[in-house]
Amino acid sequence: MSGAVVSPSPIDDHASHRVFAATTDTWDHRRTTVGVSLICAWAARRGCATSTLLRGTGITAEALADPEHLIEAQQEIALIRNFLRAFDNRPGLGVEVGRDYHLTAYGYYGYLLMTCSVVSEMLRLGLRYSPLTFAFSTIHGEFRPGGRWALTLRTDNVPDDIACFVVERDISASLQMQRELFANSSEEPLQEVHFERDLPPVDAIARYRKVFGVPVLFGQQRTELVFDEDYLNWRLPMANEHTEAVIVEHCERLRAERIRPGGVAGSVRAHLMTLPTLDRTLDECAADLNYSSRTLRRCLTREGTSYREIHDDVRRSLAHDLLRDTSLPRTQIAQRLGYRDWSSFTRAMRRWGDPQRSS
Repeated sequence: MSGAVVSPSPIDDHASHRVFAATTDTWDHRRTTVGVSLICAWAARRGCATSTLLRGTGITAEALADPEHLIEAQQEIALIRNFLRAFDNRPGLGVEVGRDYHLTAYGYYGYLLMTCSVVSEMLRLGLRYSPLTFAFSTIHGEFRPGGRWALTLRTDNVPDDIACFVVERDISASLQMQRELFANSSEEPLQEVHFERDLPPVDAIARYRKVFGVPVLFGQQRTELVFDEDYLNWRLPMANEHTEAVIVEHCERLRAERIRPGGVAGSVRAHLMTLPTLDRTLDECAADLNYSSRTLRRCLTREGTSYREIHDDVRRSLAHDLLRDTSLPRTQIAQRLGYRDWSSFTRAMRRWGDPQRSS
């Protein structure tokens, strides 16, 4: 593969960029210490003491060694700031560190990607369960003109001082996982890599070349991996629909635990979970919780979500649980989820693209 780094070229803003998959949760969720432990291990190999990176983060050495211990996103941000200070925030740090984020670092999430049937499904589920990763980026899959598609990463509401590092790490880690999924393939679907950041110093360019091995363009309007469109139809070598269905259930539960929304969004979610049916409008929910509809809508917007998003998320989570109970009548499942009948529910499942949907 050619690894040339080329100078900036314009992106056609008038071209159609149709989104076909996207993350639905913000980056401010709990995550395991595995992500920060990888940063610490990378730094230790280069002579930086782990204690230096842990200083002021509230993360103990014991927690760092526990792969099930959860930390807040703000704690990881504090550690990243220590890391960037220790290494003078040099360009390309993120893409180098991201190479250490192997599939095995993600637990159930890594297994889920492995069991998907094709890349398009892997992308859809991968973005839905992004709270099981260490990403800070908001990620979209977008079709592009000329038979291509792009995995676009934005740093929405990420602190400016760490934004460049985390988006570099996220884009590098994403590519690392994809390449591991197709480790035995001789084809390279990746065409180009685009960065919004300015062209780095000459001595840093080799870091990008080594990681990506394809043309890397700087000064672009988006940070993204650009692939051949045919790549979406590639079949995963270890696909298994039965194992996938089991792991989706685990991932759904873990996601609910990780995002654990507080504030008004948390109250709405908890209330919906207690209702005998999800056939409940925003106005009705607002009245239940002693809010005006306008106030509830405004509060949810301020927390970065909406009633529809929460309602849909609760509905999907409950669907996974209810479908496991084979003793429940179909009509009862549909009514609990707020649908008039079973056929309405199955149509919704087809729209979700859910692997457990009924035929």
